[in-house]
Amino acid sequence: MLSNLRIKQTLNNIPLAVKSAEFPLEKVNLRHLEGIQSGIPLFDNGRNVVSMPNIGFISKRLETLDLYRGCDVGCTHCLKDATHLPKNKRSILFEDLIRFTEGFKTLSERLGFNALSGNKYLNIIDDSNPTDFPIRGLTEQHSISEGIKLIYENLKLPVLFVTSGWNEKSVAAQNSAEQLARDFKLNPQSLKSLEVSVNPFSAIMENSRNALKIGDKEKAELYRNLYTDRISNTILTFFDLFKGTKPLGKLIYRHANNYKGNELVGEQETKKIYEEIYSKLKDALGDKISEAPTLAPQKVTVFDKSHLIEPSGRARRYFPYEYNMKLQSELIAETEKWNKMSAEEKKAFLKDFSIKCIDINGNVYSTFPSTKTHSENIPIELTVPADITLNYINKQKTTPVFSDIELD
Repeated sequence: MLSNLRIKQTLNNIPLAVKSAEFPLEKVNLRHLEGIQSGIPLFDNGRNVVSMPNIGFISKRLETLDLYRGCDVGCTHCLKDATHLPKNKRSILFEDLIRFTEGFKTLSERLGFNALSGNKYLNIIDDSNPTDFPIRGLTEQHSISEGIKLIYENLKLPVLFVTSGWNEKSVAAQNSAEQLARDFKLNPQSLKSLEVSVNPFSAIMENSRNALKIGDKEKAELYRNLYTDRISNTILTFFDLFKGTKPLGKLIYRHANNYKGNELVGEQETKKIYEEIYSKLKDALGDKISEAPTLAPQKVTVFDKSHLIEPSGRARRYFPYEYNMKLQSELIAETEKWNKMSAEEKKAFLKDFSIKCIDINGNVYSTFPSTKTHSENIPIELTVPADITLNYINKQKTTPVFSDIELD
């Protein structure tokens, strides 16, 4: 009873300016609200309760709610070193997605304000390709469209959707993507951005280069066509989102820097690949292609530093040994700095400066830019567990999200 009275008094004393502010939970004495989360399955399983300070930690700069883990695309530049995972470890349980979205919705209703205010969107992957497979459930599989609808309906947060395409011969994948395209067209407010990755690094293109090395030009061209067909089909499927001068559809265009040995993954070769993709788009669309001016090759392939890949994860193979060693020594210095911090200092740093991510089993982890190590255009990101676990039904151990250096 005393606890309920304290909670009620605390809520009554929260100014309207705080309730409507960005990240309101950091502006409230959360220990005085301890107990308000009781009975919400996401936070309370009857034995352990996620504390309000830990919920406040999650709520500040929550960026990634993993719906999937692992990837079959096999890009040789993957920053996250993403690999194939077994089917039972590939996605969140749909029932846990319900639990997450309804959990924060219920908490916000009890608080009288949005606990996630200040967060602009949710990324739904960290090291995966969301068109590769459905979301598993306890009794049936669910589509990515169902998952995104659930996020928007309960949290009113749009999603960031990034894809490397799919095998268009997969009827299930194509149907899923087409349904998603219809959903985004009808409800564009549920989408922050749909981004299609265009680069020379997928396993398909690696197969093409390997065929060239042994002089099999026919097989090399076959693989190259498979890749350009895949990406052009992806853009065609979501074409409505690419229309206009400020479209929701965007391209993530990447290539390697001009180091010796990178010629087949460098700027000029990547430009040729995209021109082939665009030619296929023109063949399919005719004059309609002019409705998407941002797709024009002269806009996409013009050099920009942001196009350069980073020496992180598997991409380090495209950088000179000396360069990689220099970055590694800087990351080691970052580790030493981190190890000197107390547990309280680490938690405070992560709360203020990291983005928060939720794994498919409810484990919370944080990602933040290295303060020392800048490479081509952005700092190398480091990832650490936050020692917080939400009460998901699925408690299977997952593969740790890749970090260039282990901090904990």
